[in-house]
Amino acid sequence: MRMIVADASPLIMMGRSGLIDVLRVLAGTVIVPEAVWNECISGGARPGATAIMSARQAGHIEVRADAVLNDPLPALGQGEVSAIALAMELGCPVLMDERLGRRVASLHGVRVIGSAAILIAAKERGLIPAVKPVLADWRAAGYFLSEALLRAVLQRAGEI
Repeated sequence: MRMIVADASPLIMMGRSGLIDVLRVLAGTVIVPEAVWNECISGGARPGATAIMSARQAGHIEVRADAVLNDPLPALGQGEVSAIALAMELGCPVLMDERLGRRVASLHGVRVIGSAAILIAAKERGLIPAVKPVLADWRAAGYFLSEALLRAVLQRAGEI
């Protein structure tokens, strides 16, 4: 990959876990639409907001104007819509975990990459030692991961 558009939830969790540099190494330029940026930093109060702001200051995250889709998208927030639209505009993948958003992005021809895939790739390249502690931390922080998804990811990562 040479660039990826990130949705808020995965970027917040990457920031919270100190993995934005890992994302950048794996995906190249990390681009976020303004709506996603605003959701991520939310006055600096969100977990990971400081890391996300630092990454932008270091040039590791690029914020762009929100892109617009001509067709309405069902039940998606402004961040998801903007991320999908910007990924379409740039012809690059979108980092998104929300199920409906992933489905809509795929229907619009946008390649979707999830946080779990980033973690697996990071482990395979030796950028992180293990996936399981990161996912355990995310779940403890309230990030939803079904048991089936958790098992599948850990199995693919060779950790069960």
